[in-house]
Amino acid sequence: MEFNVLQVSLLPVDGELFAKEHRSKDIRLFEDAIDRAKERDDDYSIKVMINDPDKGYMSGVISRKTDVSLHDRNFELHKAEDFPPVVWFWDREEQVILVENKRQVFSSANVAAKTFEKIANNITLAESFLRAHIKPKLVESGFWETFESFEYVREVRLSLISPNLFGNTKKEIGEFLHEVAGETNASEFSPVFKNPDGNLHLKPSKWLNAMIDWIKDGAGEWSIRGKKRIKDKYKTITSKQKVKLLVIEGSISEIELENYRPEEIAEIVEMLRPRYTYKG
Repeated sequence: MEFNVLQVSLLPVDGELFAKEHRSKDIRLFEDAIDRAKERDDDYSIKVMINDPDKGYMSGVISRKTDVSLHDRNFELHKAEDFPPVVWFWDREEQVILVENKRQVFSSANVAAKTFEKIANNITLAESFLRAHIKPKLVESGFWETFESFEYVREVRLSLISPNLFGNTKKEIGEFLHEVAGETNASEFSPVFKNPDGNLHLKPSKWLNAMIDWIKDGAGEWSIRGKKRIKDKYKTITSKQKVKLLVIEGSISEIELENYRPEEIAEIVEMLRPRYTYKG
């Protein structure tokens, strides 16, 4: 069974209003929003099967509507709605959603992340002047492997968000991003490095590695535009193509999940946590 790892960050919709109203970026508001989302009646559906608010674990299934064609006993064709279940787990300590990698429902980790964003950003977060930003975590060496695969690089674009999770653990870039967010009300910071002739040179450094590490942990995106040979056309590779995937033995169906106890969900999440933790 495979899981995509999605990082959740809560950011104020309006920083000044958020501070004026003395609001909190308590991640439990995200849990409340997910729980409330089960009331939806549209193309998306989510079911919370286990919710342990004391320990911060949740699990359930999520899906997106697909239309299927079925034949009745008289061989006449009928249209029907289908919501194929996709298993998910929530880890409050890491602010991470583990969502089953089921491509027939969500074609990529980014699509799954956008779906959770759409579902979570409901009235519960809106009333607290917050918005959930959800990004897939990336493979460890994806950026530099991609950069070094090109002989000619024209552009590197980074996009970093200022999440509430990393402030005390990644001070090199975290304090700067929080300062930028506080002064400008910007939710993202996007430095761009360009050389029109394709001679862009980047080398690992403390500040650049800090930004790449920040993005890797699910707090942004990167893109690199380059080519391998001088006669080639330039192409762009993005972090969306370098997402982290957790592979575990066995499988858990939605039917089995209904019979799990909260402590069993905790055991599963705690067993997997060392493979995606942001703590170094």
